[in-house]
Amino acid sequence: MQKISRLRWCLGWLALMVALAMAAPISLPVARAAGPEGTVVIQSVSGGPIWVSDGEGGVRYLTDGIDPALSPDGRQVAFTRWDSPSIGTLGALWVINVDGSGERPIAGELHQPKAPIWSPDGSRIVLTLQTRHRPQPEFKCTRDLPNEPLQGDEDGDKIKVVVKVDRDGDVEILFCYTVLARPFWGLGSVTLADGVVTALPHDLFSYAGDWDPVNPWRLVYRGDAGLVSLDINQGTRWALTDDRYDRAPTFSPDGRFIAVTYWQHDHWEVHRLNADGSGRVRLTETTLTQLADQRLAGLEPRSYHNAAPAWSPDGRRIAFVTDRTGRWEVWVMNADGSDPQPLFGPEVQAQLSLQYFGVDERMISWR
Repeated sequence: MQKISRLRWCLGWLALMVALAMAAPISLPVARAAGPEGTVVIQSVSGGPIWVSDGEGGVRYLTDGIDPALSPDGRQVAFTRWDSPSIGTLGALWVINVDGSGERPIAGELHQPKAPIWSPDGSRIVLTLQTRHRPQPEFKCTRDLPNEPLQGDEDGDKIKVVVKVDRDGDVEILFCYTVLARPFWGLGSVTLADGVVTALPHDLFSYAGDWDPVNPWRLVYRGDAGLVSLDINQGTRWALTDDRYDRAPTFSPDGRFIAVTYWQHDHWEVHRLNADGSGRVRLTETTLTQLADQRLAGLEPRSYHNAAPAWSPDGRRIAFVTDRTGRWEVWVMNADGSDPQPLFGPEVQAQLSLQYFGVDERMISWR
């Protein structure tokens, strides 16, 4: 009888524990979402805060600057700064370690430097520099109509016709107008060891894109009429594409592909090309379902912007910025454009406070 009573007591105690467990929620530690593999550097806005991923799904502030670019070994970040936003202002190329130490200028007294790109061996950086420029609007009166962007007067008029009659009765018609300030952009190579800057062959409007990771003699930049390949050793150039809407080219880690920001009629999209410029594939697109959902929500349907691609270290994914949620965020997709999703959680996206203006900004660098 004593054994039976003890058994009943044990069973009753077990039943009580089960009941309490069912009544009270079980609290387990929740693992924080893992961050992206490798190191990701993000620019909030050109010239503003630069952030670096912390490896745990968050980011930490690194410094302020323009167009951050991770070194091939992922240990340093190159960026530029300007003395002011004025056309023709001077600036400098800077480098900082990803842990925030060792911030230092590499080359200064440069005209509006931007878009630094590292050589595969990490010994040189090519960047965009302002070359010839018209720093201020210029008033002109000529016999020919202008073919440049013009500045309007107080009434919004851009051209005034002036008729001159000399003593002999000869008539001269002049067109008077004010042309806008207009910078020209070239390319320069900076040696990290001594900060020496060397001019490179370029178009009138050249914006540094990326260095070929497989062929160290080659880099690709955006030129006047499309993407241009440059043999940095021989100084020779040739057209890679003939589409002037190709922007911000970036090589995949294996050198097989180039991702670009593309102006798709009235918005930005991400395209992928073969390294020789062939095989164009559009990777991003606002679906008909998404457009219909916008209409049902009482909004004017529009295509979302997708821009500034950056390859993952293994080449399987591409990060990019998009405004599909109503604010600019960092998203990621497979290299074929499938499975787009946020790269960071909502709190981090809000912390980044991205602004993209479509002026060849490098928003993301990933190593």
